[in-house]
Amino acid sequence: MSDHSIGKRARAMMLLVIVFVALMDGLDGSIVNIALPTMAENFGTDTGTIAWVSVVYLVMLAGLLITFARVAKNGLIKRVLVIGLILFTVSSLFCGISTSFQMILAFRLIQGIGAAMMAAAIPMVCVKYLPAENLGLGMGVLTMGAALGFALGPAVGGIITDLVSWHWIFLINVPLGIAVIPLMLKFIPKDEGYNGKSMDFTGVVLLFSAILCGVFALERAPYSESTPLVISAAIGCILFLAAFVVIELRKEDPLLNIRVFKHWKFDSVLMAYTASNLVYVGLLYLMPFYMSICMGFSPLISGLLILISPLLTLLICVPVSRLSDRMGERRIFAIAACGILTAGCIIMVLFAEKMAIIPLLATLVCMGLMWALSGGPMASRIIENVMDESREMGSSIMTQFIYMGGAVGTALFAMLFTLGSRSGNVSFSDLSQDVFLDGFVFAAIVAAAICAVTVVLSFIVREQKKVPKD
Repeated sequence: MSDHSIGKRARAMMLLVIVFVALMDGLDGSIVNIALPTMAENFGTDTGTIAWVSVVYLVMLAGLLITFARVAKNGLIKRVLVIGLILFTVSSLFCGISTSFQMILAFRLIQGIGAAMMAAAIPMVCVKYLPAENLGLGMGVLTMGAALGFALGPAVGGIITDLVSWHWIFLINVPLGIAVIPLMLKFIPKDEGYNGKSMDFTGVVLLFSAILCGVFALERAPYSESTPLVISAAIGCILFLAAFVVIELRKEDPLLNIRVFKHWKFDSVLMAYTASNLVYVGLLYLMPFYMSICMGFSPLISGLLILISPLLTLLICVPVSRLSDRMGERRIFAIAACGILTAGCIIMVLFAEKMAIIPLLATLVCMGLMWALSGGPMASRIIENVMDESREMGSSIMTQFIYMGGAVGTALFAMLFTLGSRSGNVSFSDLSQDVFLDGFVFAAIVAAAICAVTVVLSFIVREQKKVPKD
């Protein structure tokens, strides 16, 4: 058992707090997606531009998560978590009262900073304070919390958007944050005090700049008028990333230990997990538009249907995580998860143009089963294969790539849709059904190909041999 482990009752309350924090993150992700079509119509933007309501949030998450993870690892886990939740809650309030597209982007940026702090700290709490044999359970609990948020988000978001206004989908975070902050202060173990060296601010700036330039270039690539900016951003991404790698390799205490990526097993399981999330988030971004344009569903009906995926994850993820802990064989769950998501993408490729409810439901079921089977087992595989770095930072690297996959996934699928539909700057309200389907099917084909690769990446990494206990 870890030297930092705590009693069973305190552990249970700590996990309850973690569930609430993960729930808020999941709720914010799914509740925003369901309102994107309405927001696009209200602001008069196209499907690619409105994606930045999600993208800017995810970019801040992916760009700053490792920074806050390094601070948390050096003895300030609780402080990072509490400040992050406060910032997230306050910025949610201002997102809710936004009156313009520019205003909501600004406060979504701030909200993303708070979310990055929370996302950096919550897996580290599990790794540091739970016994090693309960690692899969801890990661499963995180998945359960996020799934509960995702489960509530579409239905709540649909009801709010239909009956009141999209502004209120952000305000729902405020009472949740107010309720969780005192519980967090009481049940998360006290910090040990900062015990690390000064922050690598050069690494922070280079990594964030590389992610921002890369995501911008990816999402704007189909727009001919943005070609000079896209080329500049792509070159900037490459240069910033190269500089980051060179500088971090020379640092005694780097922001991110680049040497962890020299181990192919770690790279394989990390890429499989990231790519699966990339596809999941991309589909989740496009699904509300598909249901609105092609099937004529209201935000409420769309929200209730999207509820299927996270609800399945919620019901199954913890039992699956416990089973993977007992079996000590996580690879089979990873392969099954990636294979099922591949099947869901193929279903949409084959049946999207028929606009039938059964194929749609089948795809949503596949999406839910993917996270149910992968949440605990695949996350644990990443942490178990991390080398040249502590498991606490391994958990944060895993979370970093989850959100990087989310940011890239939203931008990538916005780009794929625009390329496939050739819709360019056409406003969402002016899109025809046929044009939308061209883009949607093209994106689903690429998604199926990506998922097929994740099956291979999961298959080639066998489990590490366990050392027998005396």
